[in-house]
Amino acid sequence: MNRNTKQVIAVIASLLILAVAAYGSYLPMRKAQIFITTLQGLQSSPVSSLDELKSRLAVPLDYSSPIGQEELVRNTANNILSFVSQSADPTSTGVLVSFLNGYYDPIIARGKGMSFGQDLYLMGAINEMAYVHIGDPTYLSAAQKYYEEGVALGPNRPQTLYGLFDVYRAEGNVASTTAIGEKILSNWPTDTSIATGLQSFLKGTSSVPATTTL
Repeated sequence: MNRNTKQVIAVIASLLILAVAAYGSYLPMRKAQIFITTLQGLQSSPVSSLDELKSRLAVPLDYSSPIGQEELVRNTANNILSFVSQSADPTSTGVLVSFLNGYYDPIIARGKGMSFGQDLYLMGAINEMAYVHIGDPTYLSAAQKYYEEGVALGPNRPQTLYGLFDVYRAEGNVASTTAIGEKILSNWPTDTSIATGLQSFLKGTSSVPATTTL
């Protein structure tokens, strides 16, 4: 192998190493930095409209990186859940849930990940909260879907079990509420809030036929 060939190989190898470093290290770090800067900016310079909020949140979420997207979407979901839980504005709630769906749908469709159970719970909680504020049964149906997927993934995960208990109560579904309530109590028999809630629910629906799920 002559000297020129060796130099060409060395240059190509160096470029590949730099590309791998950029792809695997720099891009995720840069994505995280942009996200942190965005959150700091939202605290120091509040937005004046929903469009501005979506635009600013989209910057780190749209930044291309081989890893880190799921973590940033989850963090964004936590922030949106906090907003939705405090907001009484149906329009704002609907717009933000729709915005989040655009980023979460590919993650949910992939159906895997170390924190996939938490992803399902967050989407269930956000849609449940949206239903509380807006009253649109579409959100309740979506919450039920995410919670049920979460329970199928982790049958004894308390967050999704409790969420599904609330959804079934909101639907007036006697059979499913009873089943989930009894499952929770079998795991955590000292939870008086669930025992009381189930008893109150059954008493209030004793004269109403059981409904099916949405």
